Amino acid sequence: MLTVIDIINRVLGYFNIADKPKGKAFTWVAFVANFYLLYVAIENLRYPGFRIRGALFMLAFVVFLYFIALNFLYYFTDKTTRFDISPTVEKWLGSNGAKKADAENELKTQLGAAPANGVFSQEQMLTADVMLTDEQQANLDALVDSLVNQGVLSLNYQGLDDKAVSRIAQETQQPVLAIGAPFPLPFFDLQHVNDQLIITGGLNALTAKPLATVKRVGLLPVEKAVQDYHLVAANAFLIGGEQKFLGRSGLRKESQPYSLTVQLAYQDKSSAASQEKVAAETHSVEERQSDAPQATREGRHAFDSNATAELEQQASERLPTRESKRHQK
Repeated sequence: MLTVIDIINRVLGYFNIADKPKGKAFTWVAFVANFYLLYVAIENLRYPGFRIRGALFMLAFVVFLYFIALNFLYYFTDKTTRFDISPTVEKWLGSNGAKKADAENELKTQLGAAPANGVFSQEQMLTADVMLTDEQQANLDALVDSLVNQGVLSLNYQGLDDKAVSRIAQETQQPVLAIGAPFPLPFFDLQHVNDQLIITGGLNALTAKPLATVKRVGLLPVEKAVQDYHLVAANAFLIGGEQKFLGRSGLRKESQPYSLTVQLAYQDKSSAASQEKVAAETHSVEERQSDAPQATREGRHAFDSNATAELEQQASERLPTRESKRHQK
């Protein structure tokens, strides 16, 4: 039975299959293969010299059947039982409680990672309202598929079971996303295209495509925001997709279209222009100051040259040469 499960695990490893469908497949394989243990147990119980071995095979069959039943309950229903000893067995085997706690905290987080396009103060950032056209929605869905295929993004609720997801949904009173917290895009940019602000993104700059159109920046329409401010993209997070939330009868699941949460950083154009003006004036003054000593040095050099020439001429007139003395004689 274990050999069959190992073979199936290797085969399914070549495909991008989530943990729960894979668990369902393993449960069915284990259920069918477990009856081979029952067959071996009955065959050994038929002979007096092999009845102890048969009893051990029968015990193994009952133990495996118990855990297979728990797997059916977990993978195929939303019910639980008080006779589930899986948590106790998990503690005996030394489960990674810290990793599970980190995964739960990740699902509780409503904000993504730090900005990937620079560091801005909170006073410089505004949330932008975006809309997606059909083409942009297709580009975003294709980007999600690429992120999953690259192993960058997972859609398995951080590997947590429905109990943990239900507890998180009850604490946050928010739907729990299969992608975890809002996921920061690997690459994103803000482009001005035909009087529109377009958010582009992708795995990198070479694969970037239009993903959303900005409709409002804070409380301002795009036209007014572009007129008064310099705008750049500070954050772009992926949201939506499969999610679970608390319903009247327990945990419910639904799928929403993928979308983006975008934050833009802004700078007032008037203040930026005044800063540029001050910088230009300061630079002009520095240039004049640097040119002034050079002009002074050149003037002094010209004055010294002229003075030297005059002195030489006067000296030549006052002091007679040998020729002039000879003529005087």
